[in-house]
Amino acid sequence: MVTQHSMLTQHSEVEAILREILAILEEDVTFVVEDDAQDGIYVNLEGSLFALPEERSALEALEHLVRGAVRRKTGKELEIVIDVNGAVKRRRAELIRFALSKGEEVRREHKRLRLNAMPSHERRAIHVTLANFPGVKTYSTGEGEGRRVMIEPDDSR
Repeated sequence: MVTQHSMLTQHSEVEAILREILAILEEDVTFVVEDDAQDGIYVNLEGSLFALPEERSALEALEHLVRGAVRRKTGKELEIVIDVNGAVKRRRAELIRFALSKGEEVRREHKRLRLNAMPSHERRAIHVTLANFPGVKTYSTGEGEGRRVMIEPDDSR
């Protein structure tokens, strides 16, 4: 069980590590660290560090660095999502709306639906959104970059 104190400690560790990295990069960026029910800790960078929010590879590298530094300092694995100007949160909201719409379509038409390939964090958002959606079930299929979510009717619900 994660206590309030340990979350504050994790927040302060993430903040300290980010301050060090951003100082090394000589970037003038502000950020907010908050709990994220789905992914652990969510960090929103505001400013010009990564001008293009679509540049996920740079953000994933930064997430990897911060996770590794937190693990070395605390001995704990921590899921961290780094966002730029709220792009990840906006995309997650779009995915939730999309998943609910497709779940309703599968339930109504009683037909299986295969979604386009998407990254693991997006597939997870679909699975979590539809986990308790009555009349449908989800699973992933495929390999690597071609992995996709299947939504199908679930008569056992």
